[in-house]
Amino acid sequence: MVVIESYHQGYLWDKQYYRAILDNLTPQHEVSYFEMDTKRIPKSQYSAQADRAWQFIEQQKPQLVILADDNAVNFLHQRLDISQIPVVYLGVNMNPREYQLNEHKLFTGVLERPLLRRSLILIHRLLPKSEHRKILVMFDQSNTSKLAADYISKQQSSMLSNIEVNIVQLNRLEEWQQQVLTAKEQGYSAIVIALYQTVRDAGNRSVDAEQLLKWIAENTPVPNFGFWGFSVSADGNIGGYVLDGYHHGTIAAKMAAKILAGEKPEDIFPVTDDLGTYMFSRHGVEKWQLNLPKEVEKQTLWVD
Repeated sequence: MVVIESYHQGYLWDKQYYRAILDNLTPQHEVSYFEMDTKRIPKSQYSAQADRAWQFIEQQKPQLVILADDNAVNFLHQRLDISQIPVVYLGVNMNPREYQLNEHKLFTGVLERPLLRRSLILIHRLLPKSEHRKILVMFDQSNTSKLAADYISKQQSSMLSNIEVNIVQLNRLEEWQQQVLTAKEQGYSAIVIALYQTVRDAGNRSVDAEQLLKWIAENTPVPNFGFWGFSVSADGNIGGYVLDGYHHGTIAAKMAAKILAGEKPEDIFPVTDDLGTYMFSRHGVEKWQLNLPKEVEKQTLWVD
């Protein structure tokens, strides 16, 4: 079996779902992976990297391919459909119909959707009481960010009336720093650092994502929360009601196991991963003097 990663093994989301795949499928099945590395390489190189991924698939001759995240799906789904290799996808933010995945009989998988409403309700409860809450949500300009930001924009009509959500998508390091430093004077009560892995510096070099998140945590004038578990740490986001990569990967791995056992992919319906986890950093909670509701604290996964 082959896993085609849109990103790379050093990215915590990839580490989490890949560990879940190994835990659920080995030693019964041999698993190998290819990193497309699209969080760090320029977009101009995506197509060539996808060709290398396809060459890897042809060399491995797998019984099944897992396509992880949108870029892998976008660049490889048509070739895999023609090849008649069964496919399980995960981390897909785009509507599957946009990729014609619903027309591929040997495809099934897991959709990824930011847990916007419950996340913002939780943030609203944690912050000091206010008649009107203004929250900034920050994304980079990756393909995944554009899809996630578009999904969030469409969901805003169902938000609480006293929560104003503003979404920004920024590519340059200096833009991120300026936005964070001025958040409080712009009237924001909190910021959500959503996706930040494709930010580039003035020389167009890829910025170290964890260093950027650490800088934000140290310099933000308002509390910083997250939508994904990989961003929560003592040096990162405080926490929130987040998507967990390991859980996401487990769903995909169990689908793959059924197919490898003989079940037809067309008989396994795609699912949306909407089961979040309360995850927090004690350091962040203490720094911002937040009080978690008792029912939330009982369910919280603490990262430090």
